[in-house]
Amino acid sequence: MKSNRSPWVRRVRTSRDVVAINRKLRDGVRGVLAGSLLLGSGAVMAQQAGVEELEVIVVTGSYIQGTAEDAALPVDVFTADDLQMQGSPTMVDLVKSIPAVQGVLGESNQFGSAQSTGSSNINLRGIGAVRTLVLMNGRRIAGSPTGNGVDTNLLPMAAIGRIEVLKDGAAATYGSDAVAGVVNFITKTNVEGLSLDASYSYIDGSDGDYHANALWGHRADTWNVLVAAGYRHRSELNTTERDWAVRSYDENPQGGYSGFGNPGQYNTTALTRADGTVDAAGSFRDPGCTALGGFEVLPGDGCRLQYITFDNLAEREEHYQLYSEFNMDIGEKTAFHLEALYAVHDAPEENSSPSYGPQQGANLTQTRTTGLLSPNYIIPLSNPGLRAILPLLEAGDRADVVERRFVVASGLQWRPLGNGGNPLTGEGKKDERLFDGFRVSAGLNGEFGPDIGWDTAVTYSENTREVNTPDILAYRLQLALNGLGGPNCAPGGTAGQGGCLFFNPFSNAFAGNPSTGAVNNLNYDPALANDRSVVDWMFEDTGATDTSSTLAVDLVFNGELPLSLPGGAIGWAAGGQYRDEGYEREVNYWSDIDLNPCVDTPVNGNMGCTTQFGVFTFFGPQRNQDLSRDVFGVFGEVNLPLLESLQAQVALRYEDYGGLVGSTTNPKISLRWQALDWLAFRGSAGSTFRGPQQTQLLDGFSTTLVYTGVNRGYKPYDNYGNPDLKPEEADTFNFGTIVQAGNFKASLDYWRFNFENPIGTEGGTELVATFFGVNPGDPNRCNDPAYDALQTRFTFTTAGACSAAALIRTRVDVINGPEEKISGLDASLSYLFEGVAGGDLLVGADGSYTLKYERDALFVEGVLIQEKDDYAGTRGGAGTGSLPKLRGSTYLDYSLGNHGLRWTTRYIDGVTDVRSSVPDGRREIGSFLTHDLVYRLELPAETMLTASVINLTDRDPPLALLDLSYDPFIGNPLGRYFKLAFSKKIY
Repeated sequence: MKSNRSPWVRRVRTSRDVVAINRKLRDGVRGVLAGSLLLGSGAVMAQQAGVEELEVIVVTGSYIQGTAEDAALPVDVFTADDLQMQGSPTMVDLVKSIPAVQGVLGESNQFGSAQSTGSSNINLRGIGAVRTLVLMNGRRIAGSPTGNGVDTNLLPMAAIGRIEVLKDGAAATYGSDAVAGVVNFITKTNVEGLSLDASYSYIDGSDGDYHANALWGHRADTWNVLVAAGYRHRSELNTTERDWAVRSYDENPQGGYSGFGNPGQYNTTALTRADGTVDAAGSFRDPGCTALGGFEVLPGDGCRLQYITFDNLAEREEHYQLYSEFNMDIGEKTAFHLEALYAVHDAPEENSSPSYGPQQGANLTQTRTTGLLSPNYIIPLSNPGLRAILPLLEAGDRADVVERRFVVASGLQWRPLGNGGNPLTGEGKKDERLFDGFRVSAGLNGEFGPDIGWDTAVTYSENTREVNTPDILAYRLQLALNGLGGPNCAPGGTAGQGGCLFFNPFSNAFAGNPSTGAVNNLNYDPALANDRSVVDWMFEDTGATDTSSTLAVDLVFNGELPLSLPGGAIGWAAGGQYRDEGYEREVNYWSDIDLNPCVDTPVNGNMGCTTQFGVFTFFGPQRNQDLSRDVFGVFGEVNLPLLESLQAQVALRYEDYGGLVGSTTNPKISLRWQALDWLAFRGSAGSTFRGPQQTQLLDGFSTTLVYTGVNRGYKPYDNYGNPDLKPEEADTFNFGTIVQAGNFKASLDYWRFNFENPIGTEGGTELVATFFGVNPGDPNRCNDPAYDALQTRFTFTTAGACSAAALIRTRVDVINGPEEKISGLDASLSYLFEGVAGGDLLVGADGSYTLKYERDALFVEGVLIQEKDDYAGTRGGAGTGSLPKLRGSTYLDYSLGNHGLRWTTRYIDGVTDVRSSVPDGRREIGSFLTHDLVYRLELPAETMLTASVINLTDRDPPLALLDLSYDPFIGNPLGRYFKLAFSKKIY
């Protein structure tokens, strides 16, 4: 009996040994990584004896030996050659091409992706990336600290030999997270020599994308070594380079527009004179609104900003991967495996709006504001920008300002920087998103006698994200408006003198709009332009470094029982797993709620504010975290060959999270019947589960920004954890048929998931829409006692100021949501025509169709927030992105000698946008159909050239009422582009 792990097929990872639980040893472990990358040229060469090359005998989905073709489970296999035939796609393009995958990050990540620009993930069935278990060589990988599943952009594409996709729940075998299925990235085997590959993609409007990889391997009698290095660059593509991305307000009112603009709307307060007469409050719009590209929607409306012109469709990204593995025979029946990976991707300058609309005021005595939370700022008449703009105001407005000696700038109508750009960059604000991944795995496998194989491994991996997002400190903004800004202004200084500087928020400070090229010929005065130093002083980074880690210890035995059934011997596997799952967050000084809980903490040391929203004008504070939990699991499975044509596989797993989460037991049964030589049926039924992420069990909150229709702009939503969360569970079912007759292959599978207690968020915009309506002026529920509990979820400018206009932020909880029932079909077929004009023609199609995505009604605080409905073919209805019913592709691949030509047509169905912020009549998002052409030329000396035209007809993505005017889960923003790729085996 052979072991279940070949010495050439690692399937094991090592942590920084077992001594690795303490994260403080990280630097030492990276030293181990560096050493492992140099293996193969020193002491290991002393090893002798022969190693027999063995084929892969363990298929994703089971620890019992088998092949994907014979499996009772729906497993798709993609090899490195398959990828080359498709033109060597990037990881993002590869994942998106799998029909069973929906809702993938990677194209445009700035909006709605938890600050994960540069990352990618895999989302089988569109039910959430955290429900897809991603493995490398059969072992776990730490998920992204963003909570968006495993970051596949950290994997070493140069070393990947094949990818196995199990489209069925597999918790009974692998444990938590394998709800929707498993994707296993398996590295290449038996590599000898050096291989290089590179590509360049010409993309109109950008500097293009390019990559370079190197792969080296060496085989000796009893050992082998593999080293892979990769680099990939993605260039910036601004929204202004695509005419469909920047839409008028009438075309797309959600296309990056905000009512909190600059130039802004300013207010004068009510005034009671000495004689008892009262002068009412008033407001006026900055006269330079239109000169800088702003506009009003309705008469008397404020100056709106289209911030999307400062954003990108693609950010500049730098990706690096370094991978090494070493395999060695130890005697005749034992093999050792070691692998190590270090990868980085960096989006150093993510473009965003020049600044955000303030959501809280400075709360300084000199601000004259009323109400602790009012996002108001006072601009005194001594501010040079206000004095200079007076001649352009209506006479009444001018008189009001002069009499009061100040104006009020409200974050509900204004932001410090907008259409005039940010003086620090000459365009928008620059954010940084830096990710790195580290993974080490070591293991042994072998045999106990002729009948029992064993495999043990220790795997440690971590994924770290560093986020730096510039935001304005509230107290510094107010001081700068008062003329007391700048790094050299001493306490007690004089406004506008010495090192004390004014910040001028008015249009006369800006020469034009750097994103559109508009020139301010109305009132720009270089003498009133802002000094860079005062703007730089106003900004500080809000940010943190988050690290998720997983230490996994696996032990698996397998073999055959001394019992037989009519179809043959009974195979079995059993084992256990221990996981230490960790999460750390190190918050920077300004974002630390324990150091700066209140808006005025830096001014007077106040630590006792009732509402602790931190020191920034927009982003809320965070708290340092150091979390860890132990998970134990045991499992067993047997393969029962009931007949030569009928086999059954039964699996059972017990997993214990401890604490309030508890434990779970999950069974699964799978069947395969070879009815005829050319016809087989397969099916499976079981239960799966997923425990809540550790951060979801905390009482604290993190802040996300979401477009809110009733406010016509982005608002902060505070996402709170829930210590009472339960694990989610799902019953799964799959039935399929397989046809293989000569050169014809086809399969059809029906799949179904029934979820109980699915973990998710309540849906903040739906809370707001239920309470306030969808549009400004809609009736609200402020005086309805039945909605009193729901009203506590909202924070207003002042106590008792219940209105949409006064809304500052919203609380959203993580919950066990209503039951969900999801089902669909997968289909695949191909036929090889031989001898066509001297060559071979392969014709095929793959597709996935979602039949149903039914979700029960959602109630929050006793109020119906969302009715029961079927959300297949919708966007935003099931707490996810888009859920197209049909995704698929067809292809023609012709090969003749050393030439190859492939035509691929890809189709993604349109959806209905059911978000409350989308008006009726504007809800349909169209389908997306593209054609790709790839030409391959195989040259002598193991050299391959490929030339590709992607999106041959230059199809624009369909309009969606989203910031970038397209749905990144359906369309692609690049348009037609051209790609050249080269690969060469050196020796």
